[in-house]
Amino acid sequence: MRLQLLAFAAILGAVPVEAAPDGASKAVDAFVATPALTPASAAEAKASCDSYLDRAAALQAALEKQPGTALTLRRYDELMLVLNAALFDASIVDQTGATAELRDAGRACQAAVGNRQTAISLSRPIYDRLKAAPVPGDPVARRILTRTLEGYERAGVAGDAAARARITALQEKITADGLTFDSNIANGRKTITAKPAELAGLPADFIKARPPGADGLVTISTDYPDVGPVMNYAKSDDLRRRLLITNNNRAPENDAVLTSLLNGRDALAHELGRPDYAALILEDKMLDTPAKVRAMLDDVATAATGASDRDFARMLARLQKTDPSVQALTPWRTAYARTLIRAEDYAVDPQEVRRYFAYDNVQKGIFRLTEDLFGVQIRPWATKLWSPDAQAFEIVEKGEVIGRFYLDTHPRPGKYNHANVVPIRFGLTGRALPVAALVTNFPSGGHDTGLMEHRDVETFLHEFGHLLHVMFSGRQDWHQANMANLEWDFIEAPSQMLENWVWDYDTLKLFAVDADGKVIPKELVEKMNRARFFGDALSARSGLGLSNVSLSYHSGSAPADLTAAYRTAWDRYAIPPMMDGISPQNSFGHLNGYSAIYYTYTWSKIIATDLFSLFQAQGLRDPATAARYRQQVLAPGGSKPAAELVQDFLGRPLSLEAYRKQLEQGSTPGS
Repeated sequence: MRLQLLAFAAILGAVPVEAAPDGASKAVDAFVATPALTPASAAEAKASCDSYLDRAAALQAALEKQPGTALTLRRYDELMLVLNAALFDASIVDQTGATAELRDAGRACQAAVGNRQTAISLSRPIYDRLKAAPVPGDPVARRILTRTLEGYERAGVAGDAAARARITALQEKITADGLTFDSNIANGRKTITAKPAELAGLPADFIKARPPGADGLVTISTDYPDVGPVMNYAKSDDLRRRLLITNNNRAPENDAVLTSLLNGRDALAHELGRPDYAALILEDKMLDTPAKVRAMLDDVATAATGASDRDFARMLARLQKTDPSVQALTPWRTAYARTLIRAEDYAVDPQEVRRYFAYDNVQKGIFRLTEDLFGVQIRPWATKLWSPDAQAFEIVEKGEVIGRFYLDTHPRPGKYNHANVVPIRFGLTGRALPVAALVTNFPSGGHDTGLMEHRDVETFLHEFGHLLHVMFSGRQDWHQANMANLEWDFIEAPSQMLENWVWDYDTLKLFAVDADGKVIPKELVEKMNRARFFGDALSARSGLGLSNVSLSYHSGSAPADLTAAYRTAWDRYAIPPMMDGISPQNSFGHLNGYSAIYYTYTWSKIIATDLFSLFQAQGLRDPATAARYRQQVLAPGGSKPAAELVQDFLGRPLSLEAYRKQLEQGSTPGS
């Protein structure tokens, strides 16, 4: 049968099937098999990084000397495998290392890997050999080759030696600036002090965990577990204002770094013949031009304006009911006003809700949901850990381990202070299991110390969705068919869709219990759902504001006044307007990793809402729908265009209508 198929392919003019993994592939697999995540010292971390880079240099040199054959793409795939292994190991050391020296070593390695990637992307010999290689008959390999060649052309490989040298210098400076930008944010933790009376309204467990110091004052930090409760519950208007200002001025040194980063990207775009960096970075996305992104932002703004204006007016009126002197709904008042309205108009008191969400139970509940929905088991994995806070698990299906992951979910000094998933290794069929790490900053423990806001439970499940995407797409024949090679503006959609399950009573009743073991009442969950979309359109407009900041910053050289430019871009879409006295761009971490494409969150939300419509029709816990979603959306990884994944699952092209209706409906008071 194989010979007959090959003969038929030859009649159609296709070339022989590309080379399968061979002995050289196995040698590379063995080299990257054991991630270097727990170095004992910065010197050990550097030695590990150097080993990766030496191997990558050897693979690059060999590839540059070989003729373009059916093996060329396979050799290139292995080179990318080694570089990504180095990058992801270094990311873990950077984000979780116990000492500043270790974290610095992780960042230095990421810079070195970035520089090696730049050199490879501008290697004319590699490009020529890939270009000369036979076109693969396999559609996945053909897609990888096509996208790889397009990437080389976007990188500037066609330029002469002088042009490539200029591009290299720019890329290296961009990489260094980006790492410095991230480091300044990670090290930018700030604190304020407050009188005990100013903590009125905050949960009892929050107050208990923060006793006054010798000076009689309470210290509150810009850590995530501090900021959220203060902004939601503190009755003190001044406390909320002070903390918001401090949180938005965490890294003042980043003004100069960001200016350099933006100018470097703009210069790179011009060197590559593009009008600006936004145009360059969008070329391989679902929305592939700035004009398409702006049109999408405008469409969402139109859908969100009615409901957001109504909610905004309700919030201001509620604050004025208590304090007639309040003249404006300022940024430090929105979360507090939303909390009051949800409690009074929808009978949803967030402090009552959080009693049912202790971290330890939430983690177990997310595991249980995964097991029930996708027919797998999650069990502990005995392996070396980089911190006592970290945990390790493996996913088992029909007795077979299909993936492994780490959780590092609680804050500590110097650690990465947001939330993300690091795909330590992507899975390869018969060659390697997927391995990933979830790094977040949630409170730890049970009901005494680990109570979570419901929105934090939603965030936990969102990030776990990224991890599951890595796990369930772990059976690819090519490293570059991994999920990270999907169009980047799709990448948030599966995680955003999964957020819906934290609003489902049948899911919550399995883990949401109070300190006495009583299950969250169904009536409370129903009230939460009635209040769910209150303020949602307002949040959507904030997302549009951030998207416009991201896009505008990359539509030319760095503005002379970054804060003023931020204000202009933000205020075009978001309400309330940006407050005075802050420079939020300096702690807007996505400006490095996402550059011009923060709009990804809004675009992915459109996709996620459309995908979820099928679960709404078939049932949130319908195993057939979940299995089809896993196989048609998650399992393919980056082997197909994102639009095809959506079409395969929905049976039709993507539509904005589900998200438009969700925004336009807003919320009305209920009981």
